[in-house]
Amino acid sequence: HPAYDPYSYHRGAVWPVEHGSFAMGMMRFGLIDELHTIARAMFEASMLFDYNRLPECFSGHARDAVHPFPALYPKTNWPQAWSASSLFSIVQAMLGVYPFAPMKTLLLDPELPEWLPQITLRNLHVGKAVVSIRFYRKGKRTHFEVLDKRGTLHILRQPSPWSLTASFGERIEDLMESLVA
Repeated sequence: HPAYDPYSYHRGAVWPVEHGSFAMGMMRFGLIDELHTIARAMFEASMLFDYNRLPECFSGHARDAVHPFPALYPKTNWPQAWSASSLFSIVQAMLGVYPFAPMKTLLLDPELPEWLPQITLRNLHVGKAVVSIRFYRKGKRTHFEVLDKRGTLHILRQPSPWSLTASFGERIEDLMESLVA
């Protein structure tokens, strides 16, 4: 668009807070490769800032030989709490974490990218239960292992109830796998 300017506050800057919502939407619509692209970009961007703290926004120019990393936006607020929240939403989307505390249930539908072969969530609170889970890639599929569980919590591999791409057969297959494991 002719008005685009990568150094403009509202016409080109990247706002990390928005990418958490983008990630959740991509998981809902089954756009896993796009989710992984955004996740990698946000994680890599966070490594460029002191203490891995994302700023309010940074320049939105494309990555290339001239611009190998994002530029700081002048006068940006840093650190920014809402930007930090986006990384939690991105991780939630990649792991398909959907807690239902009143039902003492945790649904998981993990899809780890190749560049992130494993990740562990520790002390995840769902209602009165607390659980630690290790997620890992084995081949092209992501698996999980419950490391510790305190309290009553049913953990099921199941696409989100809001998924627009999960078929009935996939839901039954995942449910059966959860019951056997």
